[in-house]
Amino acid sequence: MIYLDNAATTFLDKKASEIYAKYACNDFFNPSAIYGDGARIKNEINSAKETIARALGTTFNSNIIFTGSATEANNLAIFGAYRKNFGKMLFSVGEHPSVYNTAMELKKRGVNVEFINLSSSGEIDYLDLENKLSNDVSFISVMMVNNETGAINDLRKIYELKNKHCPNAIFHSDLVQGFGKFKINVDYFGLDLATISGHKVFGPKGIGALYVKDKNLLSPIVFGGGQEYGLRSGTENTPLIMTFKYAIENFGNLKENENIVKNVRDAFLIELLDNSTNENNNDIIINANASPYILSLSFSGVNGETLVHLMEDTGILISRGSACSSKKSGNRILENMGISHEKILGSVRISFSKYTTLQEAKTAGIALLNCYKKLKEKLKWKM
Repeated sequence: MIYLDNAATTFLDKKASEIYAKYACNDFFNPSAIYGDGARIKNEINSAKETIARALGTTFNSNIIFTGSATEANNLAIFGAYRKNFGKMLFSVGEHPSVYNTAMELKKRGVNVEFINLSSSGEIDYLDLENKLSNDVSFISVMMVNNETGAINDLRKIYELKNKHCPNAIFHSDLVQGFGKFKINVDYFGLDLATISGHKVFGPKGIGALYVKDKNLLSPIVFGGGQEYGLRSGTENTPLIMTFKYAIENFGNLKENENIVKNVRDAFLIELLDNSTNENNNDIIINANASPYILSLSFSGVNGETLVHLMEDTGILISRGSACSSKKSGNRILENMGISHEKILGSVRISFSKYTTLQEAKTAGIALLNCYKKLKEKLKWKM
């Protein structure tokens, strides 16, 4: 099997599973317990927060809140920050469903919510953002890397625009597709809130985290025993937390990983495009500022879902796009970029990892082209 859906989830290696077992079976103590073993586990959880803080380019380790997922972290960031005296709340229209649908829920409740449009490259439209910034903006949420197209938003630029027009606005970013792939500095980006996930970086599912610059910005949305500074009650999931820590400690050199993935992506594209006709060459949604880890492609005249299944038959796994919205028709992100309905229908997403080999990429590029040609011939024959 060749796995090219790493933007959806990643595998857990054997060592990571051993760490999970250690804390699930041996060091299973409740970190809120007052006896020695409980206190020891609490200290180990705090060490995991320090690891995350360093990976985020900051030192405020007490401002890391563990959650059950990035979806929960995004909900805590948005619902937890919202106040009745808020003015306008701005969200990129390209956000992951866990942000976009939360914004839509606020809108249904009568909150003043507006969406920032995307440019044709998939980044936010910075002019549209600036036109929507004003003194009454209380909250801004823009993701770092788009999970559908790989487009990278300039968080520092957004921060500077925010400071120019609404310096008191809270700035949140979903860093899920950037964390573990690019250098991050939440202080430089000017972030008040930032979301990360375990299972996108070869860590476990069921664990996410929210960075919060000032805990006074948030109110809890889950109530109980007061864990996580009273902002996310519930007994800490030590096995997942410590396995997440292990994954972060094994990121390796991010720049070297990026260069490896660029070579892998290019090898894939060479096989796909150099051997094809020109009819689908202009359908690649990619720009110089895109993440090499995510590649959005469109094939004219075919259904992308059918391509996904044909690739699966060859032992290669790709996707239509976000797994969290794969059951829905249409594509909000591609539509806002101005992509035609036909191209959206024929779109697929390829997502690489630092473990994807050049040979796997070449094999997948050839296979995708062959599947596309086979499908086109079949459709032509039916007509």
